[in-house]
Formats: sequence, C-alpha cells, structure tokens
Amino acid sequence: MKIFRSSIRSVHSPPRMLPLLALMGGGSALAAGNAEVTGLLLQLFYLVLAAQVGSWLFAKLGLPRVVGQVAAGVVVGPSLLSVVGESVTMEALAEIGAIFLMFMVGLETRFKDLLQVGKEALMVALLGIILPMVGGYFFGVQQGHGNIESLFIATTLVATSVGITAKVLQEMGVLDRKFAQIILGAAVIDDILGLTILAVVSGLGKGGEISMLGVLTTLGISVGFVVAVLLIGIPLLRRFQSKLNNLPLANSFGMAVVVGLGLAALSSLAGLAPIIGAFLAGMVLAEVKDEHTFESKVHALEDFLAPVFFAMVGVKLDLAALGSPSVLTAGGILTVIAVITKLVGGFTGALSQGRKQALLVGLGMVPRGEVGLIVAGIGLSYGVIQKDVFAQVIVMVLLTTVLAPIALRILLGKDTPAPA
Repeated sequence: MKIFRSSIRSVHSPPRMLPLLALMGGGSALAAGNAEVTGLLLQLFYLVLAAQVGSWLFAKLGLPRVVGQVAAGVVVGPSLLSVVGESVTMEALAEIGAIFLMFMVGLETRFKDLLQVGKEALMVALLGIILPMVGGYFFGVQQGHGNIESLFIATTLVATSVGITAKVLQEMGVLDRKFAQIILGAAVIDDILGLTILAVVSGLGKGGEISMLGVLTTLGISVGFVVAVLLIGIPLLRRFQSKLNNLPLANSFGMAVVVGLGLAALSSLAGLAPIIGAFLAGMVLAEVKDEHTFESKVHALEDFLAPVFFAMVGVKLDLAALGSPSVLTAGGILTVIAVITKLVGGFTGALSQGRKQALLVGLGMVPRGEVGLIVAGIGLSYGVIQKDVFAQVIVMVLLTTVLAPIALRILLGKDTPAPA
C-alpha cells in the first residue's frame, strides 16, 4: 500500500483522492476475497442448517441424531443438492469438530474407569484388528486382487470411527457404563495398532522398503505418547493443582481449549490421529473438572462443531459411484465381513461382562466412518486400489456408519437413563 500511495503522490493527485484511488487499485482483490469468504459462510450455513434439521428429524423418528447429520451431509453435498463441497477450510472445520467431540467425551471419562476395563479393552482391540484384517484380505484375494490391494482392503476394515459411536453413547447418557469404557479404551489401542498397520501397508503400496526398526519406532512413539500423557500428565496435574488455581488463567474456558488443541496437535506430530490427543486431554482435565466451570462451555462449543464433522462425512459419500450392481454386491459382501469380524471381536473380547454388554461393545466397534474413507483414499492416491474397489469400500463405510448406531440404539432400548 505504501508503494501504491507513493506512486499516486508522484503524479500530484489531490490528497482527498488517495483513498478512492487506492480502493480502485485493490478493489478486484478485495472483491475476490469477499466472494471467497461469502461462499464459505454460505456453505457453512447450509451444512449446519441441514445437520440441525436432520438431527431433529431423526430424533423424532427415534433414530440416532448422528445418523441424521450424516444423511443431511449427503443431501446438501455433491451427490444431491451440491450446495456444499469438499475444501481445505471445510475439512479443517470438520477435523476441529471431531477434536472437540472427543475432547468432550474425554471430559466425561475418568482414567481410573478405563484402567478397570483395561484387559477387556485390550482383547477387544486385538481381536477387532486381527479378524477384520484376515477377513478383508481373503475377500480381496477371492475377488482376484493382488496381495497389496487385498492388504489395503483389509486395512480399511481394521479402522474404527469411534467418534460416531461416542456421540450415540453421549446422546443416550451411558458414557459412564462399563461397556462404553471398554469401547473407548479399545478405540485408543485400536488407533495405535491400526495406524501402525496403515504405515506398513502404505509403505508397501508406495514400493518402499519396510524395516522392522521403522515399524517398532512408529509403535513406540505412539504408545509412548499415550503413556506420557496419562501416567505423567495426570499425576503432575494433581500435584500442582493448588498452585495452578492461583494463576489468572487457570479457571478459564480458554485454557481448557488450549490444552485440548495442544494435545491434539502433539498427537498428530506423534503419528496418531488428533482426536486421540483431544480424548486424552479431556481425560486429564476430567480429574479437575469438578473444581472448575469449563465443562459446560466446552459442551456448547462441541454441540456446534460436532455436527459439522458428521455432516462432512455425508458430503464425502459419492452416491453416484454406487450405481453399479457389481459394486453394490461386492460392497454388500464386504459390509457383512466388516460387521461380523468387528462384532465377533468385540463380543469375544468383552464376554466377561455378560452377553448383552459384550454385544454392545461389538456393535460400538462396527462403524468405519471417515477413518475407512481416509485409508481407502490413501490406497486410491497411490494407485494400489482401483475405483471400483474404492466404491465398494464406500458402500461398506456408508452401511456400517448408518446401521451400527441404529442397532446400538435399539439394543440399548428403554433401560437407559435420559441424558442430562
């Protein structure tokens, strides 16, 4: 702007004309910027409005609100109305929505409660990885795909979108139940092992060499991060809590947000999903939430942002790719494998809690959601899986994401307390 004004003065323009001339020079850039912001605001408006309507409508029908939010994303997305599309900004908002959802879930989860179900959570996670991996690989082989493509298909089945299950459990007010604690604990372990598998399979897909040292390093960093946050962060917070209370910012909602976003970022740097860091941050702050007032404010923020995340899952679903009968048939078979393997893994791993509780755990591990799409997208970008295989994975993701929460809600039935 200084250079522009100096050039104006060089032709002896009257001083009162300078603002007008400056605006004339930068008008096109300003208009372009305003148009971009306006377009983004309109998309966000359509998305949030559709998510609220879908949430209300499905609640009236006795179905999980989260399913209505996903369906709303399909309606306003490229598949139907096409008023909302994928962009870096919308993806970032969706990611932040997932972060605050899991941050809120963490605030409602005590570390000591997870320790009580540690054995069951470990068994559920291990069986929930081994069985889908085997089932997905043999599905790929039977379809005539090569080893690498079959491994990618298997990896999409390993993924679990715990955010979807966590939201249903939150809606039902049962996050303090043992089966819910097993699901959340298994999800943390599942994420660590699942991302390690993805790193290995991705290396094979790119034609890179996979070393045992690299695999152990990835696993060690992931496990070390979780252990450091829980086993070091919580005792430190308890020890210095009285001193922290005297700090000017200690009681503020802003500091809680800083902790959530900070651990989400560190989690990403450690190779884990950001939602795991946010979940762990919530668990740490759960130890002191009774002495502070930030929980209700975090819930208000999550109540706005989480629907953006779920609606964007729907936006990504391309219904046009599902028109082929062969894709629908193969996708249906893949869905059956995806449901049975996770269901059996969760049921077997949590059987010590009783049959109904074990069945709830198995259902809670079924949704693949955006995590399955991410894994499939990586395989597609590497050229390892073909578009028809990607479409089959979309069928599986769509069905497990929509049907599992409905089944979970039905099984929970009327014996659950109403959410506060």
